[in-house]
This record gives sequence, C-alpha cells and structure tokens, in this order.
Amino acid sequence: MTRHSVLAGLIVVFALALPGSTSAQTPPAASDVVATAVAKAKAENKAVLIEFGASWCTWCRNFEAFVKSPDAGPILAEHFVIVNLTVRERDDKKVLEHPGGNGLMDGWGGAMSGLPFYVFLNGAGGKVADSNAMPDGTNIGFPAVPDEIRAFIALMDKAVPALPAVHRDTLQSYLVRVMPKAN
Repeated sequence: MTRHSVLAGLIVVFALALPGSTSAQTPPAASDVVATAVAKAKAENKAVLIEFGASWCTWCRNFEAFVKSPDAGPILAEHFVIVNLTVRERDDKKVLEHPGGNGLMDGWGGAMSGLPFYVFLNGAGGKVADSNAMPDGTNIGFPAVPDEIRAFIALMDKAVPALPAVHRDTLQSYLVRVMPKAN
C-alpha cells in the first residue's frame, strides 16, 4: 500500500467523522413510517399508536419503557402497531428527527403540547384520539399521577373499544406501580 493510498483512506475516514457528514443515516420520513404502520394495522386488525418524543425527554423514555415492559408491552403489541417518531430535537441532534414528524404532530393536535404526545389511528389511518385528553384538554404525556392514568385508560378504551378488562387492569396496574411516590 502506498503512502498516498493510506493518506487518502485517512482523509475519507476523517471526513465521515465530521459533524454534518452523510455517514449518519437520516431517519425515514414520518409519513412513510405512518403509512407502513397503518397498512400493517389494517392487515392485522389493530389500531396504531404513534408516540412523538425526543432524546432529551425523560417522560418519553418512561413511555417507551412502558410500551416495552414485560407486562404492558405484549398487551399493547396485541392491540396496536406502535410507532415512535422523533421530533423537537435540539440543534445538535436535529439529525435524529423523522422528516415531517413535527408537521404530523402539529396537524394531529400536538402543536401546543409537550412530549410525549401520542395519537391513536384506526386501521384505515383515521385519527381516533390523541393525548390531549385531560379534562382541561391538555396533554397527558406519560401518565404519572392518578388523573393522568385515568385519562390514559379512557384513551385505551376509545382506541380499542373491545379492550379486555384484564388488559386494561394490567396496563393500569403497571402505571400505578411506576407512579412517583410522594415523600
């Protein structure tokens, strides 16, 4: 190997490591992710749960843990095709965002909402409900207090009217169990 080819290889490696380089893969367009989820939901006779979140959002991580937990995860997967869309990232992490995700979130009622914000769609792609379901119309976010847990369970019933009571109870039990305890 010549000194020239080694130097050329090092330049390529260095260029790929630079911020803004094309080595990091851009997430797929939010509309494509949603279209794929809706098609899968229709084929599997499920609803779609779209969670909008960001890397800096602790409540979003809590929601993801809920969705993936050993007790709640299988129940949610039985009834929903679950999609996570990254939005509202800070400047240094904008590359993590799904292109068009902010627009979808805003269009589905999340423009003034905090994160996580989530939307429920039917198998045809029609909006059934969103997390702006607190009595005053504000966002539930991660359901961490009794009123939010009640509102979230009501959303589950709206999104999946035939949700078995045992599933509803398991979801509620998980949320109550992880609810922050008052000192």
